[in-house]
Amino acid sequence: MNVLFVYTNINGFHDDNYHFGLASVVSVTRQANNNVMVVVITRKSDYRILAEKVKSFKPKVLGFSSVSSQFCFVKEMASLVKKLSSSIITVCGGVHPTIYTDALLESDKIDGFFVGEAELSFVEFLNKIEEGMSYKDTDNFAYVRNGTVIRNKLKPLVEDLDSLPHPDKEIYPYEKTVVGLRYAPFFFTRGCPYLCTYCSNHALAKLYGRNRNYPRFRSPESCIQEIENVVKKYGEHIDFIDIGDDIFGPNNKWRQEFCEKYRKRIKKKFMILLRVENVTDDMLIMLKDAGCFRIYIGVESGNESLRKEVMKRTMSNEKIIYAYDLCHKHGLETLAISIIGMPGESEEMIWDTVKLNRRLRPTSSGVNIFYPYRGTELGDKCFRDGLVDEELYYDFSNERRETVLRYSQDYKRKLSYYYDNWAILVDPWNVKLRAFIYTVRILKKIGMYEMVRKTKRFVKR
Repeated sequence: MNVLFVYTNINGFHDDNYHFGLASVVSVTRQANNNVMVVVITRKSDYRILAEKVKSFKPKVLGFSSVSSQFCFVKEMASLVKKLSSSIITVCGGVHPTIYTDALLESDKIDGFFVGEAELSFVEFLNKIEEGMSYKDTDNFAYVRNGTVIRNKLKPLVEDLDSLPHPDKEIYPYEKTVVGLRYAPFFFTRGCPYLCTYCSNHALAKLYGRNRNYPRFRSPESCIQEIENVVKKYGEHIDFIDIGDDIFGPNNKWRQEFCEKYRKRIKKKFMILLRVENVTDDMLIMLKDAGCFRIYIGVESGNESLRKEVMKRTMSNEKIIYAYDLCHKHGLETLAISIIGMPGESEEMIWDTVKLNRRLRPTSSGVNIFYPYRGTELGDKCFRDGLVDEELYYDFSNERRETVLRYSQDYKRKLSYYYDNWAILVDPWNVKLRAFIYTVRILKKIGMYEMVRKTKRFVKR
Protein backbone atom coordinates (compact mmCIF):
# COMPACT_ATOMS: atom_id res chain seq x y z
CA MET A 1 0.00 0.00 0.00
CA ASN A 2 1.18 3.51 -0.79
CA VAL A 3 1.34 5.57 2.41
CA LEU A 4 2.33 9.24 2.37
CA PHE A 5 3.41 10.91 5.63
CA VAL A 6 3.47 14.69 6.05
CA TYR A 7 5.39 16.53 8.75
CA THR A 8 4.67 20.24 9.10
CA ASN A 9 6.99 22.87 10.56
CA ILE A 10 5.67 26.18 9.23
CA ASN A 11 6.80 29.14 11.35
CA GLY A 12 8.23 26.37 13.44
CA PHE A 13 10.08 26.68 16.69
CA HIS A 14 12.71 24.10 15.79
CA ASP A 15 15.42 24.55 13.19
CA ASP A 16 15.68 20.92 12.23
CA ASN A 17 12.85 19.04 10.56
CA TYR A 18 13.45 15.58 11.93
CA HIS A 19 10.66 14.29 14.17
CA PHE A 20 11.44 11.05 15.99
CA GLY A 21 7.83 10.10 16.73
CA LEU A 22 6.85 10.18 13.10
CA ALA A 23 10.15 8.59 12.07
CA SER A 24 9.34 5.63 14.31
CA VAL A 25 5.90 5.21 12.70
CA VAL A 26 7.55 5.42 9.27
CA SER A 27 10.00 2.65 10.24
CA VAL A 28 7.29 0.30 11.48
CA THR A 29 5.12 1.01 8.42
CA ARG A 30 7.99 0.20 6.05
CA GLN A 31 8.83 -2.92 8.03
CA ALA A 32 5.26 -4.10 7.35
CA ASN A 33 6.01 -4.03 3.59
CA ASN A 34 4.22 -0.82 2.71
CA ASN A 35 5.48 1.66 0.13
CA VAL A 36 6.22 4.82 2.12
CA MET A 37 7.00 8.43 1.22
CA VAL A 38 7.63 11.43 3.52
CA VAL A 39 7.05 15.12 2.73
CA VAL A 40 8.27 17.88 5.05
CA ILE A 41 6.39 21.18 4.80
CA THR A 42 8.27 24.25 6.05
CA ARG A 43 6.45 26.97 4.07
CA LYS A 44 2.89 27.36 2.89
CA SER A 45 4.29 27.52 -0.64
CA ASP A 46 5.29 23.86 -0.11
CA TYR A 47 1.61 22.93 -0.43
CA ARG A 48 2.35 22.80 -4.17
CA ILE A 49 4.98 20.13 -3.51
CA LEU A 50 2.46 18.14 -1.47
CA ALA A 51 -0.06 18.35 -4.33
CA GLU A 52 2.54 17.09 -6.80
CA LYS A 53 3.46 14.16 -4.55
CA VAL A 54 -0.19 13.22 -4.08
CA LYS A 55 -0.71 13.19 -7.85
CA SER A 56 2.43 11.17 -8.65
CA PHE A 57 2.59 8.82 -5.65
CA LYS A 58 -1.18 8.18 -5.45
CA PRO A 59 -1.32 7.27 -1.75
CA LYS A 60 -4.15 5.21 -0.33
CA VAL A 61 -3.54 6.71 3.11
CA LEU A 62 -2.07 10.09 4.00
CA GLY A 63 -0.90 10.61 7.57
CA PHE A 64 -0.14 13.99 9.15
CA SER A 65 1.87 14.49 12.31
CA SER A 66 0.93 17.57 14.28
CA VAL A 67 1.77 19.56 17.37
CA SER A 68 -0.71 22.23 18.44
CA SER A 69 0.89 25.09 16.54
CA GLN A 70 0.78 23.18 13.25
CA PHE A 71 -2.80 21.90 13.29
CA CYS A 72 -4.20 24.96 11.52
CA PHE A 73 -1.92 24.13 8.57
CA VAL A 74 -2.80 20.44 8.73
CA LYS A 75 -6.48 21.33 8.28
CA GLU A 76 -5.65 23.40 5.19
CA MET A 77 -3.58 20.60 3.68
CA ALA A 78 -6.23 17.97 4.42
CA SER A 79 -8.74 20.08 2.46
CA LEU A 80 -6.26 20.32 -0.41
CA VAL A 81 -5.72 16.55 -0.44
CA LYS A 82 -9.45 15.80 -0.43
CA LYS A 83 -9.96 18.14 -3.41
CA LEU A 84 -7.29 16.22 -5.33
CA SER A 85 -8.76 12.84 -4.41
CA SER A 86 -11.70 12.32 -2.07
CA SER A 87 -10.84 8.60 -1.80
CA ILE A 88 -7.59 9.21 0.07
CA ILE A 89 -7.96 8.37 3.75
CA THR A 90 -6.53 11.23 5.80
CA VAL A 91 -5.45 10.72 9.40
CA CYS A 92 -3.44 12.71 11.91
CA GLY A 93 -1.32 11.71 14.90
CA GLY A 94 1.08 13.36 17.29
CA VAL A 95 0.86 15.37 20.48
CA HIS A 96 -2.07 17.59 19.51
CA PRO A 97 -4.48 14.81 18.44
CA THR A 98 -3.46 12.85 21.51
CA ILE A 99 -4.05 15.44 24.22
CA TYR A 100 -6.81 17.41 22.48
CA THR A 101 -8.77 14.83 20.52
CA ASP A 102 -11.83 17.10 20.26
CA ALA A 103 -9.87 19.06 17.64
CA LEU A 104 -11.16 16.39 15.24
CA LEU A 105 -14.44 18.32 15.22
CA GLU A 106 -12.66 21.27 13.59
CA SER A 107 -12.26 19.59 10.20
CA ASP A 108 -14.42 17.20 8.18
CA LYS A 109 -11.49 16.60 5.82
CA ILE A 110 -9.58 14.54 8.39
CA ASP A 111 -11.03 11.05 8.65
CA GLY A 112 -9.59 10.30 12.06
CA PHE A 113 -6.92 10.76 14.72
CA PHE A 114 -4.39 8.34 16.10
CA VAL A 115 -4.09 8.82 19.84
CA GLY A 116 -1.04 7.94 21.93
CA GLU A 117 1.65 5.53 20.75
CA ALA A 118 0.35 4.44 17.39
CA GLU A 119 3.04 2.38 15.63
CA LEU A 120 1.33 -0.99 16.11
CA SER A 121 -2.20 0.35 15.73
CA PHE A 122 -1.34 2.11 12.50
CA VAL A 123 -0.10 -1.12 10.91
CA GLU A 124 -3.34 -2.86 11.95
CA PHE A 125 -5.24 0.07 10.47
CA LEU A 126 -3.46 -0.36 7.13
CA ASN A 127 -4.04 -4.13 7.15
CA LYS A 128 -7.79 -3.62 7.63
CA ILE A 129 -7.91 -1.21 4.70
CA GLU A 130 -5.92 -3.66 2.56
CA GLU A 131 -8.37 -6.45 3.40
CA GLY A 132 -11.42 -4.30 2.71
CA MET A 133 -12.51 -4.22 6.36
CA SER A 134 -13.75 -1.24 8.34
CA TYR A 135 -10.82 0.63 9.86
CA LYS A 136 -12.85 2.67 12.34
CA ASP A 137 -12.68 0.09 15.14
CA THR A 138 -8.84 0.11 15.18
CA ASP A 139 -7.23 0.57 18.61
CA ASN A 140 -5.93 4.09 19.33
CA PHE A 141 -8.18 5.49 16.58
CA ALA A 142 -10.68 8.32 17.03
CA TYR A 143 -13.32 9.46 14.55
CA VAL A 144 -16.50 11.52 14.37
CA ARG A 145 -19.95 9.94 14.30
CA ASN A 146 -23.09 12.11 14.33
CA GLY A 147 -21.15 15.10 15.61
CA THR A 148 -19.53 13.19 18.48
CA VAL A 149 -15.89 12.10 18.78
CA ILE A 150 -15.67 8.33 19.23
CA ARG A 151 -12.47 7.19 20.96
CA ASN A 152 -11.43 3.57 20.67
CA LYS A 153 -9.50 1.79 23.39
CA LEU A 154 -5.77 2.26 23.61
CA LYS A 155 -3.17 -0.41 23.20
CA PRO A 156 -0.83 -0.68 26.20
CA LEU A 157 2.32 1.41 26.03
CA VAL A 158 5.25 -0.32 24.34
CA GLU A 159 7.25 -1.69 27.26
CA ASP A 160 10.26 -2.95 25.30
CA LEU A 161 11.41 -0.11 23.06
CA ASP A 162 14.14 -2.37 21.66
CA SER A 163 11.36 -4.33 19.96
CA LEU A 164 10.76 -1.37 17.63
CA PRO A 165 13.08 -0.65 14.70
CA HIS A 166 15.34 2.37 14.90
CA PRO A 167 13.67 5.58 13.67
CA ASP A 168 13.89 5.87 9.89
CA LYS A 169 16.81 7.93 8.60
CA GLU A 170 16.70 7.01 4.93
CA ILE A 171 13.55 8.47 3.44
CA TYR A 172 13.04 10.84 6.36
CA PRO A 173 15.26 13.98 5.91
CA TYR A 174 17.78 13.15 8.63
CA GLU A 175 20.70 13.89 6.32
CA LYS A 176 19.47 17.46 5.81
CA THR A 177 19.57 18.05 9.56
CA VAL A 178 23.04 16.56 10.01
CA VAL A 179 24.68 18.20 7.01
CA GLY A 180 22.94 21.54 7.48
CA LEU A 181 23.32 21.94 11.24
CA ARG A 182 26.42 19.73 11.77
CA TYR A 183 25.05 17.71 14.65
CA ALA A 184 23.19 14.41 14.89
CA PRO A 185 20.03 14.37 17.05
CA PHE A 186 18.80 11.29 18.93
CA PHE A 187 15.95 10.35 21.28
CA PHE A 188 16.13 7.14 23.26
CA THR A 189 13.30 7.42 25.76
CA ARG A 190 9.55 7.89 26.06
CA GLY A 191 7.79 9.39 29.03
CA CYS A 192 8.78 11.52 32.00
CA PRO A 193 8.29 10.95 35.74
CA TYR A 194 7.70 14.62 36.51
CA LEU A 195 4.44 16.56 36.47
CA CYS A 196 5.22 20.05 35.16
CA THR A 197 1.88 21.76 34.54
CA TYR A 198 2.82 23.33 31.20
CA CYS A 199 4.08 20.08 29.66
CA SER A 200 2.15 17.36 27.85
CA ASN A 201 3.75 14.47 29.75
CA HIS A 202 1.28 14.53 32.62
CA ALA A 203 -1.60 14.63 30.11
CA LEU A 204 -0.20 11.52 28.44
CA ALA A 205 0.11 9.83 31.81
CA LYS A 206 -3.54 10.59 32.57
CA LEU A 207 -4.54 9.25 29.16
CA TYR A 208 -3.02 5.89 30.01
CA GLY A 209 -4.42 5.83 33.54
CA ARG A 210 -1.15 6.52 35.29
CA ASN A 211 -0.21 9.08 37.91
CA ARG A 212 3.09 9.53 36.14
CA ASN A 213 4.16 8.84 32.59
CA TYR A 214 7.10 6.72 33.59
CA PRO A 215 10.09 6.82 31.28
CA ARG A 216 10.89 3.79 29.15
CA PHE A 217 14.39 3.53 27.77
CA ARG A 218 15.99 1.52 25.06
CA SER A 219 18.95 -0.54 26.14
CA PRO A 220 22.37 1.17 26.10
CA GLU A 221 23.53 -1.25 23.41
CA SER A 222 20.62 -0.39 21.10
CA CYS A 223 21.31 3.34 21.57
CA ILE A 224 25.02 2.94 20.84
CA GLN A 225 24.30 0.88 17.73
CA GLU A 226 22.02 3.60 16.35
CA ILE A 227 24.65 6.28 17.00
CA GLU A 228 27.34 4.09 15.41
CA ASN A 229 25.27 3.65 12.25
CA VAL A 230 24.75 7.40 11.91
CA VAL A 231 28.39 8.28 12.63
CA LYS A 232 29.55 5.68 10.10
CA LYS A 233 27.37 7.26 7.42
CA TYR A 234 27.59 10.97 8.25
CA GLY A 235 30.67 11.21 10.47
CA GLU A 236 32.47 13.91 8.46
CA HIS A 237 29.46 16.23 8.86
CA ILE A 238 28.95 15.68 12.60
CA ASP A 239 30.50 18.05 15.12
CA PHE A 240 28.64 16.55 18.08
CA ILE A 241 25.84 14.18 19.13
CA ASP A 242 22.68 15.73 20.59
CA ILE A 243 20.78 13.37 22.93
CA GLY A 244 17.46 15.15 23.39
CA ASP A 245 15.75 12.95 26.02
CA ASP A 246 14.04 14.96 28.76
CA ILE A 247 16.12 13.03 31.26
CA PHE A 248 19.36 11.30 30.35
CA GLY A 249 19.16 7.71 31.53
CA PRO A 250 16.68 6.01 33.88
CA ASN A 251 19.26 5.19 36.56
CA ASN A 252 22.97 5.19 37.31
CA LYS A 253 23.46 1.60 36.11
CA TRP A 254 22.07 2.51 32.66
CA ARG A 255 24.13 5.72 32.50
CA GLN A 256 27.32 3.91 33.46
CA GLU A 257 26.85 1.21 30.81
CA PHE A 258 25.99 3.80 28.16
CA CYS A 259 29.00 5.97 29.01
CA GLU A 260 31.40 3.01 28.99
CA LYS A 261 30.20 1.88 25.57
CA TYR A 262 30.13 5.43 24.21
CA ARG A 263 33.70 6.20 25.33
CA LYS A 264 35.02 3.06 23.65
CA ARG A 265 32.99 3.11 20.40
CA ILE A 266 31.91 6.68 19.56
CA LYS A 267 34.58 9.29 18.82
CA LYS A 268 32.30 12.32 18.98
CA LYS A 269 31.49 14.66 21.82
CA PHE A 270 27.86 14.74 22.98
CA MET A 271 25.36 16.87 24.87
CA ILE A 272 22.44 15.86 27.11
CA LEU A 273 19.54 17.20 29.18
CA LEU A 274 19.34 16.76 32.94
CA ARG A 275 17.13 17.84 35.83
CA VAL A 276 18.96 19.44 38.73
CA GLU A 277 17.83 16.53 40.93
CA ASN A 278 19.98 14.20 38.81
CA VAL A 279 23.21 16.22 38.87
CA THR A 280 25.93 14.77 41.08
CA ASP A 281 29.69 15.09 41.21
CA ASP A 282 30.27 11.43 40.31
CA MET A 283 27.84 11.57 37.40
CA LEU A 284 29.53 14.62 35.86
CA ILE A 285 32.95 12.96 36.12
CA MET A 286 31.58 9.90 34.33
CA LEU A 287 29.84 11.98 31.65
CA LYS A 288 32.87 14.12 30.88
CA ASP A 289 35.11 11.07 30.68
CA ALA A 290 32.72 9.57 28.12
CA GLY A 291 32.78 12.68 25.92
CA CYS A 292 29.97 14.87 27.22
CA PHE A 293 30.77 18.56 26.75
CA ARG A 294 27.46 20.35 27.26
CA ILE A 295 24.46 19.92 29.57
CA TYR A 296 21.09 21.56 29.24
CA ILE A 297 19.40 22.11 32.61
CA GLY A 298 16.00 23.80 32.71
CA VAL A 299 15.72 26.79 35.05
CA GLU A 300 12.21 27.92 34.02
CA SER A 301 11.81 30.57 36.74
CA GLY A 302 13.97 32.28 39.34
CA ASN A 303 10.99 32.83 41.62
CA GLU A 304 10.64 29.78 43.86
CA SER A 305 7.00 30.41 44.67
CA LEU A 306 5.97 30.65 41.02
CA ARG A 307 8.09 27.69 40.05
CA LYS A 308 6.67 25.44 42.76
CA GLU A 309 3.03 26.53 42.89
CA VAL A 310 2.30 27.28 39.23
CA MET A 311 4.81 25.13 37.35
CA LYS A 312 5.02 22.29 39.91
CA ARG A 313 8.81 22.20 39.73
CA THR A 314 9.81 21.67 43.32
CA MET A 315 13.57 22.23 43.23
CA SER A 316 14.99 25.18 45.17
CA ASN A 317 17.16 27.97 43.79
CA GLU A 318 19.93 26.63 46.00
CA LYS A 319 19.71 23.23 44.30
CA ILE A 320 19.78 24.82 40.82
CA ILE A 321 22.83 26.89 41.73
CA TYR A 322 24.57 23.80 43.11
CA ALA A 323 23.97 21.87 39.87
CA TYR A 324 25.36 24.67 37.70
CA ASP A 325 28.37 25.18 39.98
CA LEU A 326 29.18 21.48 39.66
CA CYS A 327 29.07 21.74 35.86
CA HIS A 328 31.43 24.72 35.96
CA LYS A 329 33.74 22.81 38.30
CA HIS A 330 34.10 20.02 35.73
CA GLY A 331 34.50 22.34 32.75
CA LEU A 332 31.16 21.46 31.15
CA GLU A 333 29.24 23.93 29.03
CA THR A 334 25.73 24.74 30.25
CA LEU A 335 22.52 25.83 28.56
CA ALA A 336 19.82 27.48 30.66
CA ILE A 337 16.28 27.95 29.39
CA SER A 338 13.63 29.95 31.24
CA ILE A 339 9.95 30.78 30.75
CA ILE A 340 8.39 34.20 31.28
CA GLY A 341 4.81 35.42 30.95
CA MET A 342 3.36 32.74 33.22
CA PRO A 343 -0.13 33.37 34.68
CA GLY A 344 0.25 35.49 37.82
CA GLU A 345 3.85 36.43 37.07
CA SER A 346 4.87 40.02 37.88
CA GLU A 347 7.75 41.94 36.37
CA GLU A 348 9.55 41.56 39.70
CA MET A 349 9.31 37.78 39.30
CA ILE A 350 10.82 38.05 35.81
CA TRP A 351 13.73 39.94 37.34
CA ASP A 352 14.11 37.08 39.82
CA THR A 353 14.70 34.84 36.79
CA VAL A 354 17.18 37.28 35.26
CA LYS A 355 19.13 37.50 38.53
CA LEU A 356 19.18 33.73 38.99
CA ASN A 357 20.53 33.28 35.45
CA ARG A 358 23.24 35.84 36.21
CA ARG A 359 24.21 33.85 39.30
CA LEU A 360 24.28 30.58 37.36
CA ARG A 361 26.67 31.93 34.71
CA PRO A 362 25.50 29.53 31.97
CA THR A 363 27.44 29.25 28.72
CA SER A 364 24.24 30.18 26.96
CA SER A 365 20.88 31.39 28.26
CA GLY A 366 17.58 31.50 26.40
CA VAL A 367 13.97 32.31 27.20
CA ASN A 368 10.51 31.34 25.94
CA ILE A 369 7.25 33.16 26.49
CA PHE A 370 4.65 30.89 28.07
CA TYR A 371 2.25 29.28 25.58
CA PRO A 372 -0.90 27.58 26.95
CA TYR A 373 -1.13 24.29 25.06
CA ARG A 374 -4.53 22.62 25.17
CA GLY A 375 -4.55 19.34 27.03
CA THR A 376 -1.92 20.41 29.55
CA GLU A 377 -2.95 21.22 33.11
CA LEU A 378 -1.94 24.87 32.98
CA GLY A 379 -3.05 25.37 29.38
CA ASP A 380 -6.56 24.07 30.06
CA LYS A 381 -6.80 26.23 33.20
CA CYS A 382 -5.91 29.31 31.15
CA PHE A 383 -8.72 28.53 28.70
CA ARG A 384 -11.23 27.82 31.49
CA ASP A 385 -10.35 31.10 33.22
CA GLY A 386 -10.74 33.10 30.01
CA LEU A 387 -7.10 34.18 30.01
CA VAL A 388 -6.41 33.24 26.38
CA ASP A 389 -6.90 35.59 23.43
CA GLU A 390 -8.07 32.86 21.06
CA GLU A 391 -7.66 35.02 17.94
CA LEU A 392 -3.96 35.36 18.74
CA TYR A 393 -3.74 31.76 19.91
CA TYR A 394 -4.88 30.28 16.62
CA ASP A 395 -2.56 32.53 14.64
CA PHE A 396 0.45 30.52 15.84
CA SER A 397 2.84 32.81 14.00
CA ASN A 398 4.86 33.57 17.09
CA GLU A 399 4.61 30.44 19.23
CA ARG A 400 6.64 30.94 22.42
CA ARG A 401 7.86 34.27 21.05
CA GLU A 402 4.96 36.47 22.20
CA THR A 403 2.17 36.07 24.73
CA VAL A 404 -1.37 35.04 23.78
CA LEU A 405 -2.75 35.75 27.25
CA ARG A 406 -5.01 38.74 27.88
CA TYR A 407 -2.38 40.96 29.45
CA SER A 408 -2.33 44.75 29.19
CA GLN A 409 -0.53 46.25 26.22
CA ASP A 410 2.08 47.64 28.58
CA TYR A 411 2.85 44.22 30.04
CA LYS A 412 2.95 42.66 26.56
CA ARG A 413 5.53 45.25 25.51
CA LYS A 414 7.58 44.41 28.59
CA LEU A 415 7.48 40.69 27.78
CA SER A 416 8.63 41.41 24.24
CA TYR A 417 11.44 43.55 25.60
CA TYR A 418 12.67 40.79 27.90
CA TYR A 419 12.41 38.20 25.12
CA ASP A 420 14.32 40.34 22.60
CA ASN A 421 17.05 41.41 25.05
CA TRP A 422 17.40 38.32 27.23
CA ALA A 423 21.06 37.59 26.42
CA ILE A 424 22.08 41.17 27.19
CA LEU A 425 20.08 41.26 30.42
CA VAL A 426 21.53 37.97 31.66
CA ASP A 427 25.14 38.60 30.65
CA PRO A 428 25.63 42.22 29.55
CA TRP A 429 29.42 42.27 29.77
CA ASN A 430 29.89 39.08 27.77
CA VAL A 431 27.57 40.35 25.04
CA LYS A 432 29.44 43.64 24.84
CA LEU A 433 32.77 41.84 24.70
CA ARG A 434 31.60 39.56 21.91
CA ALA A 435 30.26 42.55 19.98
CA PHE A 436 33.61 44.35 20.36
CA ILE A 437 35.60 41.33 19.19
CA TYR A 438 33.27 40.87 16.23
CA THR A 439 33.62 44.54 15.26
CA VAL A 440 37.43 44.35 15.39
CA ARG A 441 37.40 41.23 13.22
CA ILE A 442 35.18 42.90 10.63
CA LEU A 443 37.37 46.00 10.58
CA LYS A 444 40.46 43.88 10.07
CA LYS A 445 38.75 41.94 7.30
CA ILE A 446 37.84 45.04 5.31
CA GLY A 447 41.19 46.74 5.96
CA MET A 448 39.87 49.52 8.16
CA TYR A 449 41.40 48.48 11.47
CA GLU A 450 44.78 49.96 10.66
CA MET A 451 43.14 53.11 9.34
CA VAL A 452 41.16 53.59 12.58
CA ARG A 453 44.29 52.98 14.68
CA LYS A 454 46.32 55.55 12.72
CA THR A 455 43.47 58.07 12.91
CA LYS A 456 43.39 57.77 16.70
CA ARG A 457 47.18 58.37 16.84
CA PHE A 458 46.83 61.45 14.61
CA VAL A 459 44.04 62.89 16.76
CA LYS A 460 46.10 62.43 19.92
CA ARG A 461 48.84 64.56 18.39
